[in-house]
Amino acid sequence: MFETLNNLKLKHSIQISKFKFRIATTIVAFALLFASSTAVQAQTISLSIWPPLLEVQMVPGKSVIQNYQLANNTDSFLEITPVIAPFEPDGENGQIKILPADNSPYFFSFTTKEKFNKSFTLNPKETRQLSLKITLPKNNAEKDYYFTLLFSSSANRQDQKNQAASVTKIGTNILLTSSSVEKPALLGRIYRFSTPMIIDSFSPVDFDLVLENFGRTFFKPFGQITVAGLLKQKGEIKLLEQNILSGSKRKLTLSSYKPHLPLGPFKAKLEFSLNEEGALPVLSSQIVFWYLPYRLIALSAGIFLLLTVRKNLIKSENKPKHP
Repeated sequence: MFETLNNLKLKHSIQISKFKFRIATTIVAFALLFASSTAVQAQTISLSIWPPLLEVQMVPGKSVIQNYQLANNTDSFLEITPVIAPFEPDGENGQIKILPADNSPYFFSFTTKEKFNKSFTLNPKETRQLSLKITLPKNNAEKDYYFTLLFSSSANRQDQKNQAASVTKIGTNILLTSSSVEKPALLGRIYRFSTPMIIDSFSPVDFDLVLENFGRTFFKPFGQITVAGLLKQKGEIKLLEQNILSGSKRKLTLSSYKPHLPLGPFKAKLEFSLNEEGALPVLSSQIVFWYLPYRLIALSAGIFLLLTVRKNLIKSENKPKHP
């Protein structure tokens, strides 16, 4: 038996309320925790999909259904071909790499009439609901699985005479955690936390923060960087809840920081947990940096040197010459 996501809260067998089913509310059609892969074309106005990201934790042997809204925003008929393909993290900046679809486990099917790798027609201005069924085998390995649900669109045959041939691809990412326990172990560490030792007083400070996930389940950091100066300067930078995928490192996007009095030594303390409840362990690290007006000092020194040289030259020219 399987259930639609709208009814999961009423069913205790799948315990979806405890297992944190989350749908991201971002409006970017192909993002995450992640930057778009080069294998996927950027979303255009011709085709859109909602939701753009699905995060689901499931017990092996269970099934869920997720509804997607696929919209044709053009005045033309479009031929749509759905494909499901696994992906893996690629680099530290949130990119992903789409893998060959042939390597994908058979977890997915449509309960509506659509079929993978077979095209269907989307009428002009039509929005269609597609119901994706996800089924985990009973003895499935308990770890994360990452997929992209891709839709390729091209002009319908009856419209191809009036427009140039083109293919658009749009995707929605699926982060699937297979676990028989409510809270699987989250394993992460601070791979790098740094900033230049000396910051110019006229510039903000940018922190370099890279987190590593050496566990089997993705996590999000919940925490902040607290900055304090010797002259009682204080500030805080909240960490964005960016997905750190299993077996990957990710450089976090952070806001720049500039104190109201950018002068003297500062301490920056990083503290965060791997889930929203703030459960242990809390990871932390601390660095020290200095704010100094070194550009102003260098400019002043340069001006002073030029004035000194000029003064000496004038003295030399005005010095009386002996016959």
